[in-house]
Amino acid sequence: MKSDIIVSREDFDIRRILDCGQVFRYFPEEGGYTVISGDKLCRVTQDESRAVISSDDPDYFAGYFDLSADYRAIRGELQDKPFMREAVGYGRGIRILRQQPFETLMSFIVSANNHIPRIKGILNRICERLGEEIGEGRYAFPSPEAMAAKDEAFYASLGAGYRAEYLADTARRIADGFDLDGVFGMPSDEANRYLCRLKGVGPKVADCILLFAFRKYDVFPVDTWIRKVYSDIVGGDATNAQMRKKLCEMYGKYAGIAQQYLFFYKRETSGR
Repeated sequence: MKSDIIVSREDFDIRRILDCGQVFRYFPEEGGYTVISGDKLCRVTQDESRAVISSDDPDYFAGYFDLSADYRAIRGELQDKPFMREAVGYGRGIRILRQQPFETLMSFIVSANNHIPRIKGILNRICERLGEEIGEGRYAFPSPEAMAAKDEAFYASLGAGYRAEYLADTARRIADGFDLDGVFGMPSDEANRYLCRLKGVGPKVADCILLFAFRKYDVFPVDTWIRKVYSDIVGGDATNAQMRKKLCEMYGKYAGIAQQYLFFYKRETSGR
C-alpha cells in the first residue's frame, strides 16, 4: 500500500535534487518524477509549497532523501563562504541523497567521461537485463553477484564502451568480498585511496561515491565545472588534487554539499 510523505519546499526541490549530477535512475513523467533506488521505487510531485513522496516504503525514502538533515543550518554555515551566497540561493532545495553503495559505485564508473542521457541509458539496460522487475515496467539495480556473472563483452554490448572492463572486474571484486561497508568507518582520504583500488575508480569518481553513498561531506569532487569555479574563486593554475585540497579547506565539514551548490549554479548559469 502506498503512503505519502509531505515535505515543505523550503529545502526540497525535486528537479534540483535529481539534476545536480548525483543520481541517474529517475524518470521525468507528467506532473513529477519516478525515482528508483536499489529495488525500491517512489513517485515525487511538488507544487509551490510542498512536495509529496509516494511509495510502498516511506521510511526508506525518508532516509534516501535525508529528510532529517537540517539544510537551513547547513545553508547558514555555507552562505558566507566564497561564492556561496549566490550558489546557495540559486540551488536552494538541493539535498544530498543517501544512495546504496554498490549501485553508486557502478553508476559513477559508468559516468566517467560520459554524459547524462548515455549514462542513464547504459544503467537502465543493465537493470533491465540483470535486475528484477519491481512494477510499472521498472527494474531493480542488480546484485554484485548478478553483475559479476557477466563478462566484459556483455557490458560492451549494452553500450558501456571501455568502461565494460571496469564494470565486469569491479563487480567480481565486490562479489568476491571487497569490503564496501568498511568504507563507512574510514577517514575520507583513506576511503578515497581504498576505492581507487577498484578498476574504473579514480580520485574524482571516488569522491562522488563517498559523498553520495557514504555521507562523507568533507570531500570535493573536481570536474570541468568545478575547475571553472576554482578559476573564479582562487585563480591560477592547479592540479585537480591541489584544487580538491584547497576547496576542502575553504568549505570545511560541508565541502561536499558546497560542491553540489557550486556545480549546479555554474553549470546552470554558464554563458548567461
